[in-house]
Amino acid sequence: MIRPPDTPYGAYGRAQGSALSLRQADSLAFSQAANLLETCCGQGRPALEAALKRNLRLWTQVQRLLAPDSHPLPISLRANLLSLSLFVDRQTVKALISGGAADVRPLIAINREVASGLLG
Repeated sequence: MIRPPDTPYGAYGRAQGSALSLRQADSLAFSQAANLLETCCGQGRPALEAALKRNLRLWTQVQRLLAPDSHPLPISLRANLLSLSLFVDRQTVKALISGGAADVRPLIAINREVASGLLG
């Protein structure tokens, strides 16, 4: 993905000056978001809400970057990722309302699958 230097995840900006490829940086961002969600599931509502909002910012960035017709990814892949991002939006709201780990687990799984797919 083509991304601007200032994004919700500092890893993107740092990765541009490092040995990480953009795909590796993307994978790292999704892995970190999954790990944060998992860690915060047992730390109380304020920590979980912060992790959910951070994850939502990551996915909002995905939406913003993939929405333009000029994006270089094939349209079918873009459509699938945008559809997935809408599910993440709905699931995040559900998790914010419930505060339950069961509603957070799908977000963790999605982030890990995306991270893995980026490296595969």
